[in-house]
Amino acid sequence: MVITGRRQFELSKRQEALLVLFLLGIGIFIRGFHFGMSPVGVHQDEAMTAVDALALSEYGTDRYGMRFPVHLTAWISSQQSVLLAYCMVPLIKAFGFSTVTIRLPMLIVSSLGILALYFLGKHLGGVRTGVLLQLLGVICPWHYMQSRWSFDCNMFPHMFLFGVCFLISGVRRKWMLYVSMVFFALCCYSYGVADYSVPLFLLAAAAYLLMRKRIGIRQLVICFCIFTVIALPEYLSMALTVLGGESIETPLFTIPSFLQSNRGEDILLTNFSWAQLWKNVVSMVSVAWGNGDKSATNTIVRFGPVYYLTVGFFILGLAVMGIRLYRGRGQRNAEAGSETTGTTETRGLAYTILLFWLFMGIWVGVVTKEVTINRINVIFYVILAIGAVGIDWCIEKRKLLFLPIGAYYGVCALLFAATYFGSWADVSRIYYYDPYVQALEFAENFECDVYYITPDPQGEGVGAVGEILTMYCHEIDALYYQGVSNFQAGVERLPYRDRYLYADVSEEVLAANAGKAVVYLVNANFLHLFDGERYDITSFYDNYFVIVEK
Repeated sequence: MVITGRRQFELSKRQEALLVLFLLGIGIFIRGFHFGMSPVGVHQDEAMTAVDALALSEYGTDRYGMRFPVHLTAWISSQQSVLLAYCMVPLIKAFGFSTVTIRLPMLIVSSLGILALYFLGKHLGGVRTGVLLQLLGVICPWHYMQSRWSFDCNMFPHMFLFGVCFLISGVRRKWMLYVSMVFFALCCYSYGVADYSVPLFLLAAAAYLLMRKRIGIRQLVICFCIFTVIALPEYLSMALTVLGGESIETPLFTIPSFLQSNRGEDILLTNFSWAQLWKNVVSMVSVAWGNGDKSATNTIVRFGPVYYLTVGFFILGLAVMGIRLYRGRGQRNAEAGSETTGTTETRGLAYTILLFWLFMGIWVGVVTKEVTINRINVIFYVILAIGAVGIDWCIEKRKLLFLPIGAYYGVCALLFAATYFGSWADVSRIYYYDPYVQALEFAENFECDVYYITPDPQGEGVGAVGEILTMYCHEIDALYYQGVSNFQAGVERLPYRDRYLYADVSEEVLAANAGKAVVYLVNANFLHLFDGERYDITSFYDNYFVIVEK
């Protein structure tokens, strides 16, 4: 490595590759530490995706029997995107069905995101910016937390990041431009907000690239065709839902229509009010640049989504980028004219694309109802990237600033790790239903005819959560669930609807089932109905109890 008197330090290709791989290795190691055990338990949405992925791996349908859907029915009134479920399928086939295998896709994709951050940073300012951005990604609280559990919408920011990296590189290598369209189209199968945000970004990028003569009409038409062919089934599904059409079955997949969907209520444009607009803006600023959405599944408020100092560097980086674009000159690279990313022209392009990305994220925050971290997740990579530009500018001006900046992030990362595996782990087990999941897994050990399962671990009246967690823990066969077969795990049973009863118990229920092979899973509110001399009672954190007659 050579430290030059100029703005960047120079690495040989081998040194550069080793450094990038070393940082990637650190990122993978810390994300893989106690993987599958923290967060402990299972979130209802990842359980939902996993159950559909299990059905797809066995029968090529979701759990309702829909053949290779392009969008998942999920909760019926609210749906899920399909990309994460399809990514789970080969892992389930290869390694079996477990919490580890269903969470592996997010770990893998998030790790690739760390690698992509280096190349994005290199486009923005050379090797040093790339390393800084990669480091920010390695220790970022948002990135770390979302990589350790599976939520369908969290595929979106990674697919978009890959698309942006290929888009910038594709200006020089046209085949990469076409690959970028594949990832942008996959965004539409990652999260519903991509349907009304990614096309706006692509429209702005296309106009800019045409204006700057970086692409021609021929390349634009090819890109449009690639994106349209891949994304069209998703848009047809949304159109059928809005227009009230019937689902379309093709030889390869099903384009579903969700007539009971309530997702349209989350979009400001379908139900505009100034009051809601203001709430959306406040939520966006608070979530993206503040302390997050305060949900235990997404945020540790003490650190925020990206660490609070990063927000300051983001503001600085935004100013630096604006000034450089206005002056018409990008930051110089250590080797002027380098084909990789060092040219002023390429850096200006990267800055502009990044600003389009930022505006797209703001658009999502404005038109989506009171965003959470999950709903505006596409903005966090761009906050990190612009923050890295700000940090790089500080180090360029005063190299010794590397020490206090590095110390701040080092201390934050250590404190975050201690909190994540300490106090947060204890709190989060409630939000990932760990006591309920443990009770379900224990209840499966009993040979019985009927399960009475308290239906609403998320709160009174939310019965679907109890059922999907049961289906996950007991690995309910899709055909058994549909009533097509009475075989579950190779054993003939009562029909699913007769064997699994999601209802609170009563004295009448106990009297009717006296002497029968019944397992009860109840919460503490119903424990008084069971006589300890007549029933064996097993407690799980004094929240849920598995009870069988002696």
